[in-house]
Amino acid sequence: MKLYSRPLSPYSSVVRGVAYIKDVPLKIMTPPPGFPIPEEFRRISPLNRIPVLITASGVTIVESSVIVEYLEERFPEPPLLPADPKDKALVRMFTRIADLDVLAPTMKLFELYSAAARDNESIEVYFGKLRHGLRAAEARMAFGPYALGDQLTLADAWLTPIRFIFNNFRLMTGRTDLLDAYPKFNAYESIATQHPALSRVWGEMADGLKVFLSEFRTERT
Repeated sequence: MKLYSRPLSPYSSVVRGVAYIKDVPLKIMTPPPGFPIPEEFRRISPLNRIPVLITASGVTIVESSVIVEYLEERFPEPPLLPADPKDKALVRMFTRIADLDVLAPTMKLFELYSAAARDNESIEVYFGKLRHGLRAAEARMAFGPYALGDQLTLADAWLTPIRFIFNNFRLMTGRTDLLDAYPKFNAYESIATQHPALSRVWGEMADGLKVFLSEFRTERT
């Protein structure tokens, strides 16, 4: 199988985390350079975004949440969803909160802070949405050993790249105290960086960030 992925992409990193935990035989492919991805990539990804999984039989699967569910079903060991239907629903609910209510407004804020003209009104609106998402995630998290307690789940695969981007995000926005009100979310860095598969994702994202910042500085000079 092939996975088109970028190291710094949180959506790609979720999929890589699941693949590493399950030891999935996967070849990581680099999509064409550039932001947005060049149009010719539509031959591989109809939506022209990453991640994209190409199965051994040649089937193309897009959208990180769909790819993750496919890997969970195709490679059931170790399971990243509990056996009990209620607990399974709680994990899935947390991943949706992490994706839609934490990651989505954070990515929008990255975009707003990168714009040539500062739209302070929109920034405050999205910070409000982000705080709402962080409160919802914090209320469901444990203090370890994993995101939701004793079992490693898909929640950890989602939370690892999301927590990673907050280190640079706080510096970029000047809101270094942003996570003070969310101690479990804030402390998750130590959990992720101590797990072999999750720390591998963390390291890849750190390397990707170094490359991105180097290219960004070059473009500005």
